[in-house]
Amino acid sequence: MDVLSKDLSFLGREFLTWLWFKSEERDGTIMVPDVGDIEIVFVRKLILESGEGEYSETVACHGLHSELKEGKAALRKGKKIKEARIKLGIESDECEFTFKADNFQFQTMKLPATLNMDEEEKDKEGRILERIYLTETAIGMMEKLFSLFLNKRLSPAWNSEEAPKMKKWMQE
Repeated sequence: MDVLSKDLSFLGREFLTWLWFKSEERDGTIMVPDVGDIEIVFVRKLILESGEGEYSETVACHGLHSELKEGKAALRKGKKIKEARIKLGIESDECEFTFKADNFQFQTMKLPATLNMDEEEKDKEGRILERIYLTETAIGMMEKLFSLFLNKRLSPAWNSEEAPKMKKWMQE
């Protein structure tokens, strides 16, 4: 890991914490300006960490029907979200992916079903282009969410409004 990514890893981890909070604040939806409501839910997997190197401690929450309660307990103890499995719904399309906070890396993205099998044989190029479009849409939405986070994080209202609401949410 280079020096720059190590120095900025806190930002990705804080972004995922904020995103989880915003998701639960409105029962799995977030209002994105110029887009509207999108669905965002943390599902099945959450990895939190504190410390570095041989002094790091990791908590992993896994489970098909997991409410990730252990994740909130770990947040209360100062751990930060390093990795999360996220379900993202934009209009009628849903995808699911693992997001690694330290490098803003997407992994194992599951896209919605596109064309049916009969059409797939006839139009492989169309199917590939549709999958590229769906991937770009998911990545673009995460970029918009990160921009929304940065605007809030850098505003004076962060310390007076957003951070206290997040702290209260962690205690629930």
